[in-house]
Amino acid sequence: MDNTISPAKKPLVNIYTRHRLWGLFFVAPALIFFAIFCFYPMFSALYYSLTNYNLIQAPKFVGLAQYAAMIKDPRFLVALKNTFIYAFGSALRVIISLALGLVFVRDFRGRNVLRTLYFAPVVMAGVVVAMVWRVLYNPLGPINATLGLLFGIAPFWLTTRNLAPVAIIIINIWQSIGFYMVLFIAGLQAIPVEFYDSAKVDGANAWARFWDITLPLLKPTTLFVIAITFINSFQGFTYQYVMTRGGPNDATDVIALYVYQNAFEFQKMGYAARDASKENVTLGKRCLK
Repeated sequence: MDNTISPAKKPLVNIYTRHRLWGLFFVAPALIFFAIFCFYPMFSALYYSLTNYNLIQAPKFVGLAQYAAMIKDPRFLVALKNTFIYAFGSALRVIISLALGLVFVRDFRGRNVLRTLYFAPVVMAGVVVAMVWRVLYNPLGPINATLGLLFGIAPFWLTTRNLAPVAIIIINIWQSIGFYMVLFIAGLQAIPVEFYDSAKVDGANAWARFWDITLPLLKPTTLFVIAITFINSFQGFTYQYVMTRGGPNDATDVIALYVYQNAFEFQKMGYAARDASKENVTLGKRCLK
C-alpha cells in the first residue's frame, strides 16, 4: 500500500493575485480614459503626420515629406517665434501672482472679497474673455478713452503689428493670475511661521526673510507654476483665434492656430497632424501627471 502524501495543489488565484486583480479593476477606468483621450490622439496624429490626408481621400503615406515641408515653410517659423514670445511674455504672471500671494496671505479686512475678485476671471470661458476684451480694445472703447484723457493717445491695439501680441499677453495674464495666486497662497501658508519668528529675533528685515526663507521654501510651488505656465502658453489658441485670427500680418499667429488653419481651413490634415503630434506629446505628459 502506497502511503506517500501528494503535495497540496496551490490555488490558481491566491490572495496577492486577487489584490492585484482588484487593483487593476479599479484603475481600469482611468487607463481606458488615458488610452482614448491621450494615447490614441498622440499615435493617431503621429500616423497622419506621415501621410497626405485631406479629409476626402484616403490617407496616402508620404514618410517625412511633411516634416521637410515644415522646415521650409516661413509661416511656420513665424508661428513658432510668436508662440515663444507669447509664452515668455505670459511668464510675467508668475511674478505678478507671487506678489499677489504675498499680499493676500496676510490677514486684513476685505481679503476674502478681493481674493474672489481676482480669482473670478479664471472661471470665465476664454471665448467670453476674448469678446469682452475685444470691446475694451476698441479704438473708441474705455481703454483708449482713459488713455486719451490721461496721455492723449488712442492706439489701435488689435490692428497694429507690435501692439497686438502685447494686447493678447495682457489678456492671458489678467485671466490666469488668480489661479496661480491661489497656488502661491497655498505654498506660502505651508511655510512654518516659526522660521519667520526666528529670523525676526535674529534681526532679519523683510527682504532678508523673503530672500532666505520664502523663496527657498517656495521653490516646489514656483517650479510647478512655471511649468504649468509654459505648457498652457504653448497651447494658446482661443485669444488669437477670436480676437485677431493670427493677424495683423501673422503677428499673433501661434502653433495651435497654425495647426487649426491647415487642418480645417486649408484641408491639410496630414500637414497639420505633423504639428499636432508635437502638441499631443505635451498633452500626453500632462495626462501621465
